[in-house]
Amino acid sequence: MEQILLGTILRHMENKEVTGDSQHGLTKCKLCLTNLVAFYNNVTVFVDKGRASEIIHLDLCKAFDIVTQNILVPKLERCGFDRWTTLWIRSWLDGCTRRVAVNGSMSKWKPVTSGVPQGSVLRPVLFNIFVSDMDSATECIFSKSADNTKLCGAIDILEGRDAIHRDLDRLERWACANLMKFNKAKCKILHMGQGNPKNEHRLSGEWIESSNRLRLGVLVDEKLNMS
Repeated sequence: MEQILLGTILRHMENKEVTGDSQHGLTKCKLCLTNLVAFYNNVTVFVDKGRASEIIHLDLCKAFDIVTQNILVPKLERCGFDRWTTLWIRSWLDGCTRRVAVNGSMSKWKPVTSGVPQGSVLRPVLFNIFVSDMDSATECIFSKSADNTKLCGAIDILEGRDAIHRDLDRLERWACANLMKFNKAKCKILHMGQGNPKNEHRLSGEWIESSNRLRLGVLVDEKLNMS
């Protein structure tokens, strides 16, 4: 049944362009490689013009496991899925329980109110729907690959720096509204271009750490060399 429903959901997402151009990974014909190529092409425009720019890599904590089901179902409705599809998914998610076993001892069964069941063929596509509105109204170059997000913009003018700040604020508000968190230990900034002022940026009230290279599918340094 899940496999049948998956085909219906994917056709709807393709016809209605639910996930948008920024989503790669866990998506038909848009893999980690296409994410790298598309994002790399945008970044090289700044580098070729000699403009100082920044790439900010963001990572969602335990993304698949903390998708709140009461937020996911209304998003399905807003994406135009019919009533029977949303009712089936709500029923499928509702009533799940789990318990923990340690050294032969079992905990009590507890209801599961977040996450999509592991091993389900619907898990990736439902996550993509959940984050489909993540980049709404962003101003900078934005790219998603599963639970990894990249933001890039030129910062050689004040408006460019302000745009990155505004986008980070938007992402912070999105995370709070959707009960998600960014893994601050994995969030990094890569400063590129001559004369880069190496601005500092905050997320969730903390400074994002600078790095001399980022893993964007492959390792990329400030000169866009790959390894």
